[in-house]
Amino acid sequence: MRKISRVEPVLPAIPKRKKVVAYARVSRDTERLAHSLSAQVSYYSTLIQGNPEWEYAGVYADFAVSGTGTGHRDEFLRLVSDCEAGKIDIVLTKSISRFARNTVDLLETVRHLKSLGIEVRFEKEHINSMSGDGELMLSILASFAQEESRSISENCKWGIRKRFQSGEIGAANKHILGYRYDEEQKKYVIIPEEAETVRWIFEMYLDGISLRQMAKSLNKAGLRTITGCEFAEASLDVLVHNEIYAGDIRRQKSYMADPLTKSKVKNRGELPQYYMADCHEAILDRDTYAKVQAEMERRAAMQNPVYCFTGKIRCGICGMLYSRNKRERKGTVYAEWLCRSKKETGRTCKSRNYSEKELQEICAGLMGTDGFDETAFGESVKDIMALPDGNLEIHFYGGETRIWKMPPKPVKMKAPKPEKKRPANIFDGKIFCGRCGRRFGRAMSQTADGGHLYWYCRAKSRHGVTCDSVNYPDAEIKDIFCKVMGKEVFDADYFTETVERMVVQKSGSIDFHLKDGTVRTHEAFKLRSNRHESTSTDEFVGKIRCASCGNLYHRYSCYGKYVYWRCSGKSRARTECGGQDFADSNIRKVTAYMMGLDEFDGEEFEKQIEGITVLEDGSLEYHFREGRTAVWQKA
Repeated sequence: MRKISRVEPVLPAIPKRKKVVAYARVSRDTERLAHSLSAQVSYYSTLIQGNPEWEYAGVYADFAVSGTGTGHRDEFLRLVSDCEAGKIDIVLTKSISRFARNTVDLLETVRHLKSLGIEVRFEKEHINSMSGDGELMLSILASFAQEESRSISENCKWGIRKRFQSGEIGAANKHILGYRYDEEQKKYVIIPEEAETVRWIFEMYLDGISLRQMAKSLNKAGLRTITGCEFAEASLDVLVHNEIYAGDIRRQKSYMADPLTKSKVKNRGELPQYYMADCHEAILDRDTYAKVQAEMERRAAMQNPVYCFTGKIRCGICGMLYSRNKRERKGTVYAEWLCRSKKETGRTCKSRNYSEKELQEICAGLMGTDGFDETAFGESVKDIMALPDGNLEIHFYGGETRIWKMPPKPVKMKAPKPEKKRPANIFDGKIFCGRCGRRFGRAMSQTADGGHLYWYCRAKSRHGVTCDSVNYPDAEIKDIFCKVMGKEVFDADYFTETVERMVVQKSGSIDFHLKDGTVRTHEAFKLRSNRHESTSTDEFVGKIRCASCGNLYHRYSCYGKYVYWRCSGKSRARTECGGQDFADSNIRKVTAYMMGLDEFDGEEFEKQIEGITVLEDGSLEYHFREGRTAVWQKA
């Protein structure tokens, strides 16, 4: 049986039209080239819109812009940006020279667009960037376009120099401070208001005022440059060196080294300069201008002073000249000569430095004169070579060479090493601070009786680190250990066998961590020496009594700042009392500790304490109102 199938009609696919743009450019702002650009835009608009396979996407046109670079071609950059955004498929241009006169820029741009799948067509050369030999032809023809641009630039420079030689003035700057260029008269014309500012600037310059101070004075007076900016040192330096204010013009002070980069460089003798005198009315008279030139030379000499050794000494290691380095120390000025490479970043030289006084003595000795004579030195010595070993080779104008040999360095005697290190101590590495966690170190006190060994937190001796922990005498720690462990005499072996470490707390209490895991604590409140505070406590009046003589303590002031408590029996006739004096701040601290407070509280003191007795050994016995007694034992 026959099989019948239905064939559906297929609609023909409409080809997608390509988005096409054109790029046009002219390099100068003339009426003829403006018509040329308009004609290019009109031609390409008609051409693209007349092709049914193309979709018109616009024309990009740069007017009065050079093709040697891409940085200032706004429309060209916009074209590349739209290509990257996918808005363009084909770019049309008249010729390679219209697209770019720089071979590198042309090839980079074409390759970039080609990687995006965008075709560039050059109509005059019949080149398609997507074709096989397109890039080869582009490289060759772009080089011709670049050389053509260079040739045009050289021809323009030749014409400019010919005009300089013929005396044609022209004007690169139509308006400089004090002048404007008159196109009809073909010369600069004075602007009276600005000329007064110029005269004031030169008056200050001749008075020896610095450029920085001149700028401050001008800005303070409300004066501005021709661009409306404040005056600066750099702009004033250019202004005072400009010969135009004397009625003269110097041409070709700078020149364009490369027509592609269009970078200007200062003419330092590579090309001739042309000086045209009396070209226009001068703001400064000739006498004043001559004084200005003299002041310029004076300031230049101050900035780059010349000495008798300048340009004379050369390094025998790297070949660089020596330069003078001046420094001041305790009011005395020292000068030395060193290889210039030592001042340059990234360069090193191991040549020897010479003090200026040393060089003068060396040269005077080799020349056979009693003292150093700058005039005789300049007339007889041609140059000096600083050899790698530190010797100096002096060449005279007559052809004679003399060598100064550097004396050998004195042999330094090594300091004898200490015979022994200080002996180890049983407490080394065993005592730790409860405040900062650092280990305690040992030191000897500087007292009249020969001093004693004590232990302190090492944080106190570190720069930028402080610790308020207490110090402990070595003998006192041993006594405390015996009390805690119930021993009559300190036994070093027993201590080593039982104690793992000791921790000194903020109050002065010591925690003994034993090797069996237990902790035994010696409760104490230890005062810090020389840490008094300027306090005065009224609550202590009539409360403190001396145990030696039975008299009350009274307070007195030391240096009008610190308050102390002293037994009144000491000031009475026929009374001998050895009662301990106490600083008010220390009694406050001890009292707070005995009452179980962090800080002293007057009201709480009145509630709890009935009186305080100062014992013969300096300890304090507190009598509480509840009937109990507690003693603070002085260490």
